[in-house]
Amino acid sequence: MQRVSDKPNERHSEKAYRVIKLAILNGEFYPGALLQEQDIINRFELGRTPIREAIQRLIAEDLVYNIPRKGVFITQISNSDVRDVYEMRCKLDTFAAELAAKRATDQEIESLVNLIENSKNSSEAEKVFFDDKFHSIYYKASRNAELEKVCIRLYQQSIRLFSIKGYQRESMEKMRSELGLIAQAIRERDSTKAAQAALVHVKSRNWFEDIQQF
Repeated sequence: MQRVSDKPNERHSEKAYRVIKLAILNGEFYPGALLQEQDIINRFELGRTPIREAIQRLIAEDLVYNIPRKGVFITQISNSDVRDVYEMRCKLDTFAAELAAKRATDQEIESLVNLIENSKNSSEAEKVFFDDKFHSIYYKASRNAELEKVCIRLYQQSIRLFSIKGYQRESMEKMRSELGLIAQAIRERDSTKAAQAALVHVKSRNWFEDIQQF
């Protein structure tokens, strides 16, 4: 397990959400596994209340689900989903970026730019969380609630599939460069450029190199 650094002035519930979500996306909690509250307490040195608040957020994001009297489980995914997720992200991520270039607020654009800048100090363990946050902002900036929900679900599926299949993740420098081009295009209100940058980012992931086997 990679160590996740603490954030200054971060609320306990926010830290719980961040570290548990990161562990799910990184494949530390395997799909279908029971999420043991005591294990999380011991692993991350968190209290029960922040953990339970975080789990409610993760249920809303469809990363975990609750079965009454049995517990909370990690949402299942399948390796056979790789091609479906890849093909849909090629289309929908580009569409979301195109819309974001037209509809993003100045505050959202500033958030994207600041996120890229602040990521210089992110650890390797937090790379996925940085990537997740960036995509969440520009998906929301599309101002299409249904598109946002689908994009988030597909993105999280792809990250988890990536971790489970053991592909080598791109460097933080490469990730920052690709996401920086998306942010720049959105800031310039260039929808065509934003869509192209988003497509390059999705296609650059070497975790889909074996797509032909499916």
